[in-house]
Amino acid sequence: MLEDDLPPLPEVPPPPGTRSVIDIPFGPHPRQRLDLHVPASGSEGVIAFVHGGSWARRDRKVVRCWYLLECGYAVASLGYRLSQHAPFPAQVRDVNAGLAKLSRIAPEHGLRMDRLGLLGLSAGGHLAALAALARDVPDFAPDPGIRIRAVVDYYGPSDLARSGARSESALNEAVSQLLGAGAADAQAVSRASPVNHCQAGSPPFLLIHGDADTVVPVRQSLDLHARLHSVGADPELIVVPGGGHVRPRMHTPEIEARICRFLDHRLKT
Repeated sequence: MLEDDLPPLPEVPPPPGTRSVIDIPFGPHPRQRLDLHVPASGSEGVIAFVHGGSWARRDRKVVRCWYLLECGYAVASLGYRLSQHAPFPAQVRDVNAGLAKLSRIAPEHGLRMDRLGLLGLSAGGHLAALAALARDVPDFAPDPGIRIRAVVDYYGPSDLARSGARSESALNEAVSQLLGAGAADAQAVSRASPVNHCQAGSPPFLLIHGDADTVVPVRQSLDLHARLHSVGADPELIVVPGGGHVRPRMHTPEIEARICRFLDHRLKT
């Protein structure tokens, strides 16, 4: 699979004082759950986190953005059915269902859904981007009452029809498992690619990618950045020199501070 050669990510608990409500269901499958974490001081916005793992591994418990709590944001970590459980578009439908559930419980937890952002890593970046951009695709089941105001996309595949030389077979394998029978259908592959859903009114994006990423090539973010820019979406792009896939160089305090500044600008002003 796409990320089998990468180091495992440990489950790290949230900072002390965080108010956490876990295993909130939004569907019958065990993966259709979300965990909500609210800063002790209350939240000034909410970020939905979408985990990576080739659409086939890992889960919502491995959260890579606890620093957002210190920036005043609640973090909702969304689960979704993996590709071995259900073929696409189940995954993006689950992200949208999780957001709808989050909206319903927002009042009791003091969440500012008018300040909603998404943050996704790798396959989660793909799903976050797709959920944010394809709001007009009924089969993805978006909630029309939800407005996504910002997206942080960490090295997510944006065009499933393209891949890099070394990772070509692995990426194609992961995409084939995700799409099932649709992997042989060019139209289905196109529909599952965020780069094909950019349009006027798309939310601001912060794209983060390493130029040494051999799992998801950096051109995936370069192409999405160019397409977003062409429709006036005002995207931002960080290309990390020597940065690989799910590597420490991609998650430095400097990059995390840049993410917080981006979210503050897009959500709090």
